[in-house]
Amino acid sequence: MSFTFDFVGVGGLAYDLALRVDRLPTSDAKYPATLVGKLPGGFVANATCAAAQLGLYAGYIGWAGDDAEGAMLQENFLKWHVSPVGLVHVPGEPTPFTIVITDTQGGRQILLPAFPLYRMSLTAEQLMLVGRTRVTYTFPRDLEWCGQLRSVTQESGGLLALDVENAVPLHGDELFGVMRVADVVFLTSGSLVALGVSSLRDLVVPGQWLIMTAGSRGAYGITDEFIEPVFQPALPVPRVVDTTGAGDCFHAALLAAYLDGAHLPEALAFASAAAAIKVQHQGARGGLPTRAQVLAVLSG
Repeated sequence: MSFTFDFVGVGGLAYDLALRVDRLPTSDAKYPATLVGKLPGGFVANATCAAAQLGLYAGYIGWAGDDAEGAMLQENFLKWHVSPVGLVHVPGEPTPFTIVITDTQGGRQILLPAFPLYRMSLTAEQLMLVGRTRVTYTFPRDLEWCGQLRSVTQESGGLLALDVENAVPLHGDELFGVMRVADVVFLTSGSLVALGVSSLRDLVVPGQWLIMTAGSRGAYGITDEFIEPVFQPALPVPRVVDTTGAGDCFHAALLAAYLDGAHLPEALAFASAAAAIKVQHQGARGGLPTRAQVLAVLSG
């Protein structure tokens, strides 16, 4: 099949209300904070912009309010050369936001308010776009959502990639079920405990890439061809400015390498280099690297 897009992100759109503090708050404490501003964000949307910056033809599917913040998010997609062809502005609903607090050491805390737009159903037009992309990147929102996307990607011959963050709505057997039908699955180090397993080896299924990010330590990856996970240490940087969006950038870079035909160790190294560039900049989309910049880091 001939695909229109290389990469399409589905869901996970918000703007970040970004605050800067000297140190992250603790329980029952007050700290002065500097308002950085309203920045475009949303973990799937961030990864989609990162994919476009790396040279993939990227599109986005999701929802925003019919307000100034929704217009800002659409304009920012265009800035990153992401086609917002599947972005729907819903009258009467506010555009979702997150609260992102970062400190001077590069640490962060993120608050995720609930919004009705996070529960919207995919339309026939949006699913048609999914059928025209090489890789669809989303998260396990619910069984119907994942089932629709898996059905379309299987029919089209495209790939389904899932970002299993700690805050995803699905848990237990339902989460296991949707993970097993994805082609690439991204986990965090805390996910193994939540899933009740001790090793990535316990989760991987034939033909699947399973990737676990471990923050400043690096990342692990495994396929059914490996006996043990491949470890990719995080690359050293002069100074970590902000880790917001680093994981999203890592995911996009790994998928870009995957689409290029890279083997797992090569893809992990490429993604690690992209994330190393990203963390030296402020904001979820600040410092998203080009392919040439990533290759320069790897060759230097």
